[in-house]
Amino acid sequence: MTINKLNSKSCNNAPAGTHFDGEGLYLLVKPDGKKYWRMACYLHGKRKLLAFGTYPKVSLAEAREERIQAQKLLNQGIDPVQHSKAQKLEQAKALEQAAIESGNTFEQIARRLYAHKAGKTTEDYRNLMIRQLEIHVFPEIGKKHITEITGAELISLFKAVAQKTNHGRPMTYMARKLCNWSSEVFDLASAENNNFTNNPCRVIIRHLPTHSTQHMARISFEQLPEFIKSLKSYKGYPLTKAAIWMLLYTGMRQASIRKAVWQDFDLENALWNRQPEKSDKSVHILPLPHQAVTLLKEIMPLTGGRPADLVFPSIYSKYRPMSEAAICQALSRMNYKMVGHGLRSVVSTGLNELGFKPHVVEVQIGHKKESSIEGAYNHAKHFQERREMMQEWADYLDKQ
Repeated sequence: MTINKLNSKSCNNAPAGTHFDGEGLYLLVKPDGKKYWRMACYLHGKRKLLAFGTYPKVSLAEAREERIQAQKLLNQGIDPVQHSKAQKLEQAKALEQAAIESGNTFEQIARRLYAHKAGKTTEDYRNLMIRQLEIHVFPEIGKKHITEITGAELISLFKAVAQKTNHGRPMTYMARKLCNWSSEVFDLASAENNNFTNNPCRVIIRHLPTHSTQHMARISFEQLPEFIKSLKSYKGYPLTKAAIWMLLYTGMRQASIRKAVWQDFDLENALWNRQPEKSDKSVHILPLPHQAVTLLKEIMPLTGGRPADLVFPSIYSKYRPMSEAAICQALSRMNYKMVGHGLRSVVSTGLNELGFKPHVVEVQIGHKKESSIEGAYNHAKHFQERREMMQEWADYLDKQ
């Protein structure tokens, strides 16, 4: 059988069609002019078609060498395609193992970044970062050496996240956050190794979908009576229902309520020493209406009630705070498409609608940006007014 029929000139000028070189190797030219190397062969009596790439990226000499190597495997009864896949998998595993041993996989560096952030950011933010990386990034590139990660695979990863939805909204915000956090991982890699300076995330962020802010869904003050009616008839998990009542009785952020522990409360004096959400803030002393005190006393047996116990633990573990999703799901079951934070604005609006002084409302809700000294002064100055205001507010809720 004649082999090596083709030459460079014939390959360059080959028209659309099939051009054989011999021993199964041929150049397939498509009508659009693109050229592909193919090899027709048989394995265990079955016809197979192998692909060796495109011409001229793969030269005629390289295609012939591929044919020789493929034929050697076929003579041994080995499938060249499966053999190639196995080799690539083995090489990838070897690279992963080498990266792990050097401590320079993306995940290893990200976890060092997580450790470095201790005390520099809130625990919530730090934990959010590592958890979202665990969900979206580590499964894709976590085991790869930091220097082996390409911008192309990163932008593909982040765009895929942006196309996902959460509560019906595209996750563009999370995609951009993941890109920023990944950028910090690359920066740490650069700080640890002066020979590594590539940070593709700084360019990628410019090409990700823009996040459009949407106002948080909430109920109006006029809808409050109907909401109270639905809440009273809600038959779900009692601690979730109690948490929603606490949102209404205090106007606090749901994060503060979810993370509160029993030692923060002085039920005898109807006080909540709300812990600061940020390190530069002070304890926010809140007066509690008697309805809130009664509610807390009722749920105490369900939680253990010890000083360090969570007031609103997760249904799955008493050592973990109730999730935001639990409150959202309860509101959804009540046919209200909003998150718990939407109730905070209802309290603020309601207190203003009832005629209370705006600056007293602001001190109670904690909207004002102030120093810890100024905050302590304002809280003390308006404390009695706030106590009377919150009791009147709770009484108003009862009347609904």
